[in-house]
Amino acid sequence: MLAASHPMLEQCYFIETDGTSAFYEIVCDHAIARKSGLYITGEFRVGKTTSIENTMLRLKEDMPWLAVLYHSAKRQHGQSKKALCDDMLRSFRCPTSTYQNSADLLARFLMAQAVQAGSKSCLLFVDEAQMLTVMQMRYLLEIWNEMRQEGIILVTVMVGQEGLNSLKKLTSEEDHGAVVARFFVKKYVLGGLHTVKDLKNYLAAYDTKLTFPVGSNWSYSRFFCKKAFDAGWRLESEADRLWKSLIKCSRAESNMLLYAGFRLAFVNDSIHSFLLDAMVIDKGSFKGSDGLWGEATSAAAEGDLFIGDGNG
Repeated sequence: MLAASHPMLEQCYFIETDGTSAFYEIVCDHAIARKSGLYITGEFRVGKTTSIENTMLRLKEDMPWLAVLYHSAKRQHGQSKKALCDDMLRSFRCPTSTYQNSADLLARFLMAQAVQAGSKSCLLFVDEAQMLTVMQMRYLLEIWNEMRQEGIILVTVMVGQEGLNSLKKLTSEEDHGAVVARFFVKKYVLGGLHTVKDLKNYLAAYDTKLTFPVGSNWSYSRFFCKKAFDAGWRLESEADRLWKSLIKCSRAESNMLLYAGFRLAFVNDSIHSFLLDAMVIDKGSFKGSDGLWGEATSAAAEGDLFIGDGNG
């Protein structure tokens, strides 16, 4: 009965990887140095938005003096500066008025957030940033400049798919050098799971770090396979079999794994499917098989979705 409401199935958990750890560190570096211009690319469903959410939670603990805000961009060609600012204000849950200039209101709101947090810096994540146009980037630069004139630094982190590289190129070609210099200075690529060692470390979190109910000794893998877990089985021991199944399902080549890695969302779905199936046949001598993992990966997605093309 508890399984139906388990946080694993609600996807309400986060597992640190080398990639997400580096994501947090590079954001911290830019936040502390007050450097704008970080842009992060990655294939779809590798965990970009989840990494932003985790980073925002950690920054609240590690840098309480820093105002941190989030906006998810939308594709709107020909959008006016007022419409863009209204969209961002809605993201920040800031009320707007037809009697106020939206651009001025946005700049004042961001500055107020920085001062209230206890500094003169504000960190803004723009998710799905590949949706933006060159003109919208120009509007953001105007906001950045207005804040800087008032002594407030806006640190931006643009996060998006491969199209973000195209946006940078297009912006440069249209001779908006100031936009490139402000928002496209340092690139980081977020990938998935690149090696069987990465996968083993990832699976180990289900055995140790993730528990339900919170604070109990019921790890996720023990919750679904109690008899096997108590007899010594661990999900971590299934890494080789899952990796073999992922390779077989996706037909991934080594160079693809090196640059892109397996997308976390579909790896998670495979793990969820395996644990649900294992729950029914749980026993002290239980262990996974190529057949069980093959069914789990097949149930998660079509093979070509497990890994990107390395162009993130």
